[in-house]
Amino acid sequence: MVSYLFLSLFLFFPHLYASFSSSVSHSCSSLIQFNNSFSIAKDASFLCNGIAGLKSYPKTNSWKKGKDCCLWDEVTCDHLNAHMIALDLSCSWLYGNFPSNTTLFLLPHLQKLNLAHNDFNLSKIPSEFDQFTSLFYLNLFNTGFVGEVSSQVSHLSKLVSLDLSSLTNMLWRELFTT
Repeated sequence: MVSYLFLSLFLFFPHLYASFSSSVSHSCSSLIQFNNSFSIAKDASFLCNGIAGLKSYPKTNSWKKGKDCCLWDEVTCDHLNAHMIALDLSCSWLYGNFPSNTTLFLLPHLQKLNLAHNDFNLSKIPSEFDQFTSLFYLNLFNTGFVGEVSSQVSHLSKLVSLDLSSLTNMLWRELFTT
């Protein structure tokens, strides 16, 4: 029924399809550029399969130019508004410095972002996370980020879940408190 509705809308209002296609295409190229910022290294997510019990694999391998990115692994789109709204890259083997000018920040409609269990190589936490004004879930657990969180994050009025913890910090704390 829903697909019939979309088809009807696009047939009778072709400008809606052009707008949807353009918005999603922009999001796809932003994700491809983001992915190209990193190496794929299994060791970047080494805790996933064992300790964390999560499935670890290079999720971005399914990200191919020319394919609808709404069909890529762990990418969720709101087809009604033509926006990418969720991205789960936890345990994706991403390794490298996290650039503060990453194209990931060109996806302002994200509501959920999970980057847990990747290795961003002691990168500073970018203050640009504050650009995700629709974000209600942000998981940066065990990502190798260092430094202070920008006070601008407090402007994310919809944020209800923020995980900045690190397994390394938790292990050190456990060693020194027992």
